[in-house]
Amino acid sequence: MSTDAGTRPQQATHPSARPHGASGQPGGLATMLRIIGRVQRRSALVWVVVLAASMVGTAAGIAGLYDTPAKIHSYAAAVTAGNALAAINGKVEGIDSLGGVIQDEFGFMAAFLMPLLGISLVARATRREEESGRLELLLGGRIARHEPALAALIWASATILVTAVLFALGLAVYGVPVAGAVLYALSLGALAFVFAALAALMAQLTRHARGVYTGALVVLAASYVLRGVGDVTSSWVTWLSPLGWAEKTAPFGDQRWWALGIPLVVGALLAGVALRLASRRDLGSALVMGGAGPARASGWLRHPVGLAMRIHRPGTLGWLAGGALFMAMMGALARQLVDAMAGNPALATALGVGATRPLDGFVATSQLFLAIIATGYAVQAVGTLRAEEAQGRLETRLGGTLSRRHWLGAHTVVVIGGLLLIVVSSSLVLGLTAALSLGDGAEIGRSMDAGLAYLPAEALLAGLALALYGLRPRWFGLAWAGYAVVAFIAFLGPGLNLRPWVLDLAPTTHVGNPPVGAIPVMALAVMTAVTVVLVVVGFVAFHRRGIPQG
Repeated sequence: MSTDAGTRPQQATHPSARPHGASGQPGGLATMLRIIGRVQRRSALVWVVVLAASMVGTAAGIAGLYDTPAKIHSYAAAVTAGNALAAINGKVEGIDSLGGVIQDEFGFMAAFLMPLLGISLVARATRREEESGRLELLLGGRIARHEPALAALIWASATILVTAVLFALGLAVYGVPVAGAVLYALSLGALAFVFAALAALMAQLTRHARGVYTGALVVLAASYVLRGVGDVTSSWVTWLSPLGWAEKTAPFGDQRWWALGIPLVVGALLAGVALRLASRRDLGSALVMGGAGPARASGWLRHPVGLAMRIHRPGTLGWLAGGALFMAMMGALARQLVDAMAGNPALATALGVGATRPLDGFVATSQLFLAIIATGYAVQAVGTLRAEEAQGRLETRLGGTLSRRHWLGAHTVVVIGGLLLIVVSSSLVLGLTAALSLGDGAEIGRSMDAGLAYLPAEALLAGLALALYGLRPRWFGLAWAGYAVVAFIAFLGPGLNLRPWVLDLAPTTHVGNPPVGAIPVMALAVMTAVTVVLVVVGFVAFHRRGIPQG
């Protein structure tokens, strides 16, 4: 056979056959940016609007409530009594200023939502697209292997930057000094960037988008604990946490602009490693592949519930780890927090609990935080159903004898079971650690009762998410928007003296703040009934609509 250029066989151009590090044609990155922008624009807009509205709402409420230096100093004196609250919101330098009060009040939401912004945008544009098979089609053209990850990071960074700009503008409008407002906004943006880069790296290490979320959320939980330990002990441990890096910029105290360099450098390093791995990794593979599975699936795994448990297991374990770690930290600090509330009624008022029953107030505050964590799990778990449909696995499952009703029913049962597991286990951890700290075994019963009382409120958000998924999957972003609104009202509503009708928008408001207040049985029954209606709507709509559907 002739081997001259005119007769030489053409080599394969499939992306998995390209040499490692092969580059795409010019314009590939711009093409990828346009594609991601087309896919992500709605979710990015929801994130920006919700986060900016939360920050501006907090700033407006704080500025109206603490409108004199005396009120600000009174707040600062209350929340700095002891180190217990530093474990929750961080140690705010310059807390005796308007900006410091805003940073303290917005601290817990920012510590959770800003990293989740970066994680979600990158995970959706990288590993989820790869799972669905759409990325393979793109890489068959002029897109280089590393360009989807690079475009995802650029798009996420742009969204984070827009959010930070709106943060700074909102703070400045309500009287916060411009320099402090800009530094605080940039510190939160840098925090989100670190976790966006971490998500890009996790997308190269794990085979599924749920693995990206699980790994990144475990790192976030560990960061929260490290920051809490460092703040309580006033030690260098705070510097080990990305949340600590944002805190150490001290935007309303002795401003450290140089501290912004730490998250930016770490984020750039993580992004560089992720891009390097993306350029060399075979499409569809992962660096952490795990061992080979059995030749045949077990009978339980072939059952719809068994497979649903396998699918939801990483997410459930990740949220469970976060809830249990947070409750363990709260329980360990129970003595400090209770003593601080007993000796300082203003602190109890700032936390939204009665000053006459500090022990019950501690349990109530802790369980409210757990309720928001558990609700986040429920919304994310229902969102997994949308991923199963978008990536083509649902069609395969329904192509045999499995009906739509049985498939959705199996996942619903598993999500409810996961919700129960997180609430019961985390409440038990809180009760046990608080009992050790206080020397009072009765805390176990109080903690369990309060945790179970919040289940109808948590299930209501899960029912809303299921109804949105059943009606139209692309509306699912509204479930996350609703979750953000509920978190904002639950954490900041009472302290900002929001109008009663605004507080009533959050299901957690109707639980009655147990064990401080009596559990309103009728309200819980109504929320349960509404949840059932939403679930029925989701099932009926899912049965009637086309699959897949955007």
